[in-house]
Amino acid sequence: ENFVLFTPMLHEVAGADVSVTDIVQPLRKMLRRTHVAIADVEAIDLANKQVRIRHSGLARSFDLTYDQLVLALGAVTNFYRTPGLAEHALSMKTLGDAILVRNRVIDALELADNQADETERKTTLTVVIAGAGFAGIETAGAVNDFLREAMKFYPNLKENMPRVVVADPGDHILPELGVSLGRYAQERLARRGVEVRLKIKVAGYDGKEVALDDGTKIATRMLIWTAGTTPPPLLSTLPCAKQRGRIVANDCLQVSDWSGVWALGDCALVPDALNPGKFYPPTAQHAIRQAAVLANNIV
Repeated sequence: ENFVLFTPMLHEVAGADVSVTDIVQPLRKMLRRTHVAIADVEAIDLANKQVRIRHSGLARSFDLTYDQLVLALGAVTNFYRTPGLAEHALSMKTLGDAILVRNRVIDALELADNQADETERKTTLTVVIAGAGFAGIETAGAVNDFLREAMKFYPNLKENMPRVVVADPGDHILPELGVSLGRYAQERLARRGVEVRLKIKVAGYDGKEVALDDGTKIATRMLIWTAGTTPPPLLSTLPCAKQRGRIVANDCLQVSDWSGVWALGDCALVPDALNPGKFYPPTAQHAIRQAAVLANNIV
């Protein structure tokens, strides 16, 4: 992609609160004295300090040599091989994902308003979000507000028809913020009509019903998956130290045993200086700070 995406505001695009251009910044507008190549990374050769890339639509690959290499590849959605998710679930990782969710919510409102059967309307207006971290809760709030605020424009719909359900295996939402803030947020969501179901996992989805691991099913045409990410498969080919697929960096963001190689963000494990033995969580706030530190360290 030829732009930087501010991921923490993806849910606001999904909820139609901000426009697409509000959360992206073109790379060429940001970067000075920089050559930008939009391509897929096919391979990384740490021993010979080369990166092989292929531009979309071109037949052959190109090798780029480097003095310093920063691994900032982020993460990709992980469905944990749950039946039906890859085929039917929506995700919330990219700008395209957010636009698709917004469009699907609008389509649901239009369809429900023209359906004759009230049960069908409720099914059409039911949205299930898997995952109660930042992405899941923010998406649930945005979609819930969007549905309920739009109801006044649809004369055949009633306030009791929209249903937004969050499912998560944890015992409280927003684990990044701790128990007390998580429970406070859950109470606020409940007041706004969001249903939170904890200590439960999504076991499957066929495009019509979400199956939960306690045996219950929820009829819905929309499941949004925010319950898991995994490092890009490319990282598994690298000969450097990894844990759970993520590159292990030191406190200076260097990759041990490989001169000139650095890692940060979701694809890296960066030690938490204030909590020995632990690593910083994969959030945008930490990634932004890591980037500034890493750039200064290279200089």
